[in-house]
Amino acid sequence: MLRVRERILDYLWSVAPQWATNGEIRDATRITSHQQVYLLTQELLYTGRIQGQQRDREWVFRADESLAVRLTSPGRLSSAQARAVARQLLPPREFAALARAIMSQYLGVPLAPAQVPGVPQEFDLVAPDQRIVGEALYLAPAWGEYLPQAKFAVMAEYVWLLNQTEAPTRFLVLGYDQAAPHLWLVRYGHLAGDVAFYFLTDTGELEPLQEPLAPDFRPV
Repeated sequence: MLRVRERILDYLWSVAPQWATNGEIRDATRITSHQQVYLLTQELLYTGRIQGQQRDREWVFRADESLAVRLTSPGRLSSAQARAVARQLLPPREFAALARAIMSQYLGVPLAPAQVPGVPQEFDLVAPDQRIVGEALYLAPAWGEYLPQAKFAVMAEYVWLLNQTEAPTRFLVLGYDQAAPHLWLVRYGHLAGDVAFYFLTDTGELEPLQEPLAPDFRPV
């Protein structure tokens, strides 16, 4: 049920500040039960997580963009749920190693961890000539909570760091939570600059999400 609530919240965040009906939420989130959407939007409204109003006989809702709500998690996983999620996760080092192998092949250049001049940060994916710089981020729940805004903040931080480098090709490789980078790009993609976004599954399948790469970039 928590993941269904998160899907509703994520959708409302993606269209904010617009309003959406229960029918629009159901269609966008692919939740099959209209009654389930109705009950959950009423619960989220009652608990102050979203804004809502009744227009004639139809309810409409939108994300509450106040700071207090933006920094509040949709909820905490139970111990059993947290253990189930933990079993599905890759350790960050394993994901970084997987990203190095896949992106080295994709770009046709061996990548390794390295620091670049002018940025006090070691990046996971750096070419020998430092003309390609990237970072691997595994967007797993932290401490048993789902908090899209925390993930947004991490992505924004690394976009800023990558844009401080002089590398012609800069990118993020993101794992586990595919919704978060999509939502970030919808809301904040205009701030990405020249940073490309990729999603990498735990099994090594790579999906380009946004590729504003250098003109001379040619993946192999």
